[in-house]
Order: sequence, then structure tokens, then C-alpha cells
Amino acid sequence: MPRISLDGQFVDAQPDDTVAEALLRARITTFSRSIKYHRPRGPFCFSGSCGQCLMQIDGLPSQLACRVPVQEGMKCVRQNAPLGADTDLLRAADFVFAGGLDHHHLLTGSKLLGRVALEVARRLAGLGELPQAVQPVVAGAVRKVRVAVIGGGPAGIAAARAVGPDAILLEREKELGGAARLGLAGLPDAPPTCEVLLGAECVGLYANDTTLPGNALVAVRLAKPSPATEATRLLVLVADKVIVANGAAPLPLAFPGGDRPGVYAARGLLGLKERIADRIIVAGDGEELQTCAGALRKKGYEVLREVRSSAKLRALGNPVRALDVDGERIRCEAIAVALGPSPLHELATSAGAQARWNSAIGGFPVQVDAEGRTSVPWLFAAGRVAGQGGPRAAESGRAAGAACRD
Repeated sequence: MPRISLDGQFVDAQPDDTVAEALLRARITTFSRSIKYHRPRGPFCFSGSCGQCLMQIDGLPSQLACRVPVQEGMKCVRQNAPLGADTDLLRAADFVFAGGLDHHHLLTGSKLLGRVALEVARRLAGLGELPQAVQPVVAGAVRKVRVAVIGGGPAGIAAARAVGPDAILLEREKELGGAARLGLAGLPDAPPTCEVLLGAECVGLYANDTTLPGNALVAVRLAKPSPATEATRLLVLVADKVIVANGAAPLPLAFPGGDRPGVYAARGLLGLKERIADRIIVAGDGEELQTCAGALRKKGYEVLREVRSSAKLRALGNPVRALDVDGERIRCEAIAVALGPSPLHELATSAGAQARWNSAIGGFPVQVDAEGRTSVPWLFAAGRVAGQGGPRAAESGRAAGAACRD
């Protein structure tokens, strides 16, 4: 059993844990303090999108604890808590400035006091300190592929299967499935027939400047060295075409106390190996509320109540121990937020694709035609990132994959 440390205290972990999973199992819920008011912060999305679990890990600042796998002897330090994350006296800012703190105009009436206030703000805020040691150089590798498919959910699997052996499928998790892995969707009838790289996260997508044959450069960070990629953890794919099917990110729900430890994305809870609570309340809207609540029950959670987001809500305790719903206090061990996830358009739009606000989805889906083509000739999109969720995800993937064969 690996053992890690948090602020000098040892914590036992399990071999397949992330840092976040190991700490939550040890009943540690405060991972950091917010920059401005020093409120306690803990994991929310468990997918690396919200930034609420940032920690210094083995000397590197602002690492996502929900994405970093544990290793024996790993040293973790909570950030932005100069007086200790559990007893941070700077949390008094929440009470001293109960009406809000406009730090942009704090003490600006005096040039001298303004400079003092700015220096104090700089020392109290920030997202970690620079590493003290020079980090080792990591070797990279370059490969040429015909079609790179980013995302191994229902849309990505269908797209890769439609392309055939000329594709390579990238999935950042340890297994394929996406929403299907969470019990929220069905998988395509058959697995992909191409090469699959698991633990492969796309961290950049760029138009090729023609120095290498191909239209696009796909930057990939591998969780583990792979013999198929020359034992490197950094890989650049030079691709003729790219299909982005990297899904969507859970959204928070705005209510008093909704930023406290103990409030989690429902999809995040479904992705964890073990339950981190027993008695929970699920708050959200529409189909997402119903499907997530059902999936959480199947995972073993006792869902005390399904609450619509239109109710007047207030979370109580740190970590959360109750939810006030329209004046009724319901004791619970966690709150799961189930709002329709927001499309992760950033990869596609960074390469020039167009995205447009969609109020029904609550995000910016990538704009595509019926075959998944974006405004960039070599770039396609499918699934939730293109606004095609649920049963339409696999269908949109098949259409994009078939178009890439041409």
C-alpha cells in the first residue's frame, strides 16, 4: 500500500488512487483556500476542469489532485494557506468584508496605502510557489497518423470505428466509455478497430505549419510510458484529420454554501472507484438530474432527495452536513450537483473552429454540419462537445468518422 504525505502528515492510499481519492478516504476535505476570502475548497468535478483541488505535489505547484495518481513517498502541500488550511485565520476576511471586497479599489485614495494594500494582496493571494528544483527534461516522440480521435466516449468510439484501422483513439482515462463508463449512456455495439492509447490526454491542438507532412499537430501527455510510443510520456501526433470528441465538463450550481467541501459534481462521484459518502442529496435539473440520481443509487448511494435548482438552497457545515431546501433542513453527507455539462470546446476553438452560445445546453458547443465538419477543413467534432449528447452522441461520431474516410 503506497503512503503519501499531506503537510507533513502521512496518509495511506491504495495503488490506483488519485491524490484526491486518497485524501477523501482519509476524511480530508479541505484541499486549499480560495484566493480572495480564504474559504475552504475541495474537489468538485473530479475531471480536472474546476481547479478547486490544486495542490503542490512533489514540489510542483497547482497540480490537479483529482488527476495525479499516487506514488509511494509523494509529498503534497496545500496552497494559499499560510497559516494552515484547516485553521486559516485569514478566513476572517469573509466576515470583515461581509458586504464584499473590491480589492481593485482598496485604499486607493492614498498612493502609499494603495501600494501597501497591493503588496499585502500579493502576499495573501496566488496559486502556489515556483518549484525550488529544476525539473528533469522529458523526452518526446513524434508519430504520423491519418486520423486522430480525441475522446473515448460513445462518440469517440463510434468515430474511431467508422474510420477504421487508419485512426488512433486517445482516451485520458484508464478505460474507454466516457458517459457510458459512468452509467449514463450506452456504448456502441462494437469496440474500435484501431489503435487505442489509454491514459493519453490531449493537451494541445494546432494547425501544422507544413514543416512536417500533415495538417494538424496533436500534443499528447501520457500517464505512463508506453512501448508503442518509445517509452516516452510526451507524444506529438502529426495528423491529416482530427475528430474532437472530448465531451463536456460538469457545471456548478450557484447557491449559498455551494462552493464548500462536500458539494460535488454528480458525474464526478460516479467516476470514483469508491463511494466517499453514503447519504446524499442530488440537486439539478431535467434529464441530467434523473439519470444521475438513478446512476448514483445503482452505485450504492442513498439518495435522500432529488432537488430542483429552482428551490431556495443553502448548504450548511464544513464539510457540508445538511442542505436547507425552502426552509427545510435535510441532514446529509454530501450534495451532488447534476446540471447538464458544458461542452469542452477549448481544444477545437484553439485550432480555429467556431463555437456559439446555446442556452438550452448552457455552454458553447462547437459548430458543425451534419457530418461533423467544423470551420477548419481538417477538424471534425462529435458528441457533447458539438452539442450532441445522449443517444445522438454515437450517431454524430459515426457521421464524423465516415466523413474522415473520404
